[in-house]
Amino acid sequence: MDFFQEDLSLYQDAQIGAAVRSIHENCRHTVNRYLSPEPIMNQGEGEAVEIAAGFDPHAVKLVGNVVGQPPFTGILRHRGWQVRTVALPDLAETENPNIIAPAEVEVE
Repeated sequence: MDFFQEDLSLYQDAQIGAAVRSIHENCRHTVNRYLSPEPIMNQGEGEAVEIAAGFDPHAVKLVGNVVGQPPFTGILRHRGWQVRTVALPDLAETENPNIIAPAEVEVE
């Protein structure tokens, strides 16, 4: 959470480059562990695709020259993502679910 709230505009790209690699790897591992993301469309980006009638407009966003009724043919620009499964750990009843990370105070 600290990383996401940090103002990175204060640093040069070279200063944050190496740090971002490990943070990205840890975030990706955590997302995959708890959410199991998978692409909405399995074709490769840049490939021609056909969107049939009855498609889910929340899952597939049509852009460009969209006229008439499906089926539509176009170029896949982004595969999209959906959650296959959610496996969040149970919190103890005594824990406050609103706390993301506790404050830390060193007592001297």
